[in-house]
Amino acid sequence: MPLIERVALARAVANVATKGDTDVFPFPFENHVFHDCRESIVDLLEGIAADFQGSLARSPITSHSSLAPVGYAGYRWTTQIDPLWNAYLLGVVESLAPAIEDSRISPEEQTVFSYRYEPDPSLGMFKLDGWKSFQDRCNELALRHAYVVSVDIADFYSRIYHHRLENALRDIDDPSKERSKQIISILTKLSGGTSYGLPVGGNAARLLSELVLNQVDRLLLAEAHAGQFCRYADDYRFFVNDLQSAHRCIGMLSEKLMRNEGFSLQKAKTRIMTSAEYQLIMESQQQGDSASAGKFLGLRLHFDPYSTTAVDDYERMMAQISEFDVLSLLRDEITKGRIHVSLTRKLVGALRYMDEESRIQAIISLLENVETLAPIIPQVMLAVRQCIDDIDDRDAVDEIQATVRGLVEAEHYIAKNDLNLAYIVRVLAAGRNSLNERMLIRTYSSFHGYGMKSAPNIQRDIVLALARWNVRYWLSERKHSFGTDHAWVKRAFRVASYALGDEGSHWRRSNKPEVGSFDDIVQKWAADRFNSPGWMIPV
Repeated sequence: MPLIERVALARAVANVATKGDTDVFPFPFENHVFHDCRESIVDLLEGIAADFQGSLARSPITSHSSLAPVGYAGYRWTTQIDPLWNAYLLGVVESLAPAIEDSRISPEEQTVFSYRYEPDPSLGMFKLDGWKSFQDRCNELALRHAYVVSVDIADFYSRIYHHRLENALRDIDDPSKERSKQIISILTKLSGGTSYGLPVGGNAARLLSELVLNQVDRLLLAEAHAGQFCRYADDYRFFVNDLQSAHRCIGMLSEKLMRNEGFSLQKAKTRIMTSAEYQLIMESQQQGDSASAGKFLGLRLHFDPYSTTAVDDYERMMAQISEFDVLSLLRDEITKGRIHVSLTRKLVGALRYMDEESRIQAIISLLENVETLAPIIPQVMLAVRQCIDDIDDRDAVDEIQATVRGLVEAEHYIAKNDLNLAYIVRVLAAGRNSLNERMLIRTYSSFHGYGMKSAPNIQRDIVLALARWNVRYWLSERKHSFGTDHAWVKRAFRVASYALGDEGSHWRRSNKPEVGSFDDIVQKWAADRFNSPGWMIPV
């Protein structure tokens, strides 16, 4: 019997292909390879499972870490994993997911709501309404108690201790414990040899983090003085009837987190509120500053073009959006100076469903107020990128891209952050002109972020963009640096080499990937797609 069943690996590949690898970084082009070559990728992952140590030696795990903006002046450390190893990690964790879910407090207890494992045909891994169920349950309990205690764990993902995680994994693993060992081995390599930290933003980390907190959850549930509580990810809320009990909950949770997991609470987010105060805060968060904003925040803007009811779903969603003046709601948020993050993110995501004139007005307004929108710049640039493809007014597109280029040219702090810059590069890659071309070439060779190094995900996308535009003079020169490039850039150049015609063919004959490797699959995928009518290199 194989260590990891093929169905778990296949589900992991399908999840990455349709949902992406993280909710932090731009999706890598390899997701298209996962979508188009699923069986070959699953075969490759089965080979890794059969010879894990040999696979590590042949294909070392590569990653890129970046500062992701949080709020207006904060950052968190985030890591994107090489697509193949990310899929393998997810596959290993997926194989343990039923056991992880079984070990957790039952959903019927209405206590723990985050990332409840519930795979469905649409290839999602988790129950969809977890956050809403958490909010509804908290509101229900607040009405029945005098006080609410709200606390967050400080630096949760970055402080998860691998040895404690391994102990929890071994409790649910089979007797060989091989899957537990592999997970910890991958995490140790991603953390640079240290024994703590999970990469933020992926489904594997979400499941593992829930397993870590399960012991504390069960200790609290068994503690008579804890009263009723709810948890979503690193957010705990307790419901009590007097101040003494409120303070006891904070002390008790602090003690259990520190003693069992080495965690501490965020002092700035630790609050004791009356039930009435809590309800007012929740009402404000859920509704924004107007009834219209609150109703819009309650919409579920999700459209699956592959659904059997795609046409009806799209018309229904468009009818819902048409009931709101999205542009006015967006302007109201911008003029406040500090945005309601959840509401503004949803408004920005709705831009693609607006008519062209309104869409252009909204984009220009967004780009004129990037400082106000600092907490959601990746979402803003992603929305701009999606909208540009559907705008027929090329003068408007040129104006939009000129504004975006200006952020980079001025070394604006928004563009200085390399995660933001990665999304900005995607905007510039949407339309070829001489100014965009020069900007991307210069950006390729620059340092990205606040460190003295270039980001491989940015370089990868620039290689693909310039190949898409057939910028042969630059690609021809770049091939001489192939040997020293980052693995992600090398893989992108294999795809880009098809834009070089005979020169690219000659180069590939001298730079063949290992037969059966991920790079080999990617190169064959590119060869098949490059001759397809109308196909363009994805970026």
